[in-house]
Amino acid sequence: MITNPSNFRDLHDCYDFIEAVHLYRSALPRNLTKQDWDKLYNLGIRYIIDFRSEFERKEDSYECDQRFQHYNWSALKPETGIDDFYFPRLITKKSTKEEVYNSAGFIRKGYKIMPFDNLAYKQLFQLIKEKDGILFHCGSGKDRTGLFAALLLKLFDCDEKTIYADYLYSNKSVEKDLMPRLVQSDFTDEIKEMLLYVCSVHEELLKSSFDEILKRYSSFDEYFEKEYAIDKEVKENLIKKYCHEK
Repeated sequence: MITNPSNFRDLHDCYDFIEAVHLYRSALPRNLTKQDWDKLYNLGIRYIIDFRSEFERKEDSYECDQRFQHYNWSALKPETGIDDFYFPRLITKKSTKEEVYNSAGFIRKGYKIMPFDNLAYKQLFQLIKEKDGILFHCGSGKDRTGLFAALLLKLFDCDEKTIYADYLYSNKSVEKDLMPRLVQSDFTDEIKEMLLYVCSVHEELLKSSFDEILKRYSSFDEYFEKEYAIDKEVKENLIKKYCHEK
């Protein structure tokens, strides 16, 4: 079992219609050992996609093993004022519970922006058409990565219950990685509780993305065709490439 990077999983694990060892998601692969990289390579991973912004990469960099092809494709748009999802830098010891919640508002806004005209998502869908053995990640592997994984599952006709279950599974990683740091911090209990809440994923966030898609398009099929040049024929070919026969 892969424990580093955190929040790591094969998309087959959540939707077994997808064949194993082709498509993976995770959090930032920081502090990986040679043995960790070996494990990823032995799983068939050859491409690693980083959805973080240039600023985030400078703040928290990692050196990718040379056996992998590595791409930095930011999934957020600086022109919207949303260039990363790392909001704790906005929090001080004097912040109130309401201020913490409001400071994370750009994350909620981001879910309505990310599904559209997203160059990183377009590039990754194109790579998925051409290659496989792909791992995509952001910082915690829950928002930018979580939304892309949900779209990919949607493309493969996964039921929404399963899509939401995979999306919400990231909260286990949030609790494991964030909780110890919060417990050791000198924030008040009320602030700790709110920080844990706003750093978690929630069904309504993903739903807001799906709802916005269906406001702009008549169906997800139209969305995939217009946004990513995935028409019915391309979709069928991708399903043949990545999925078992039902």
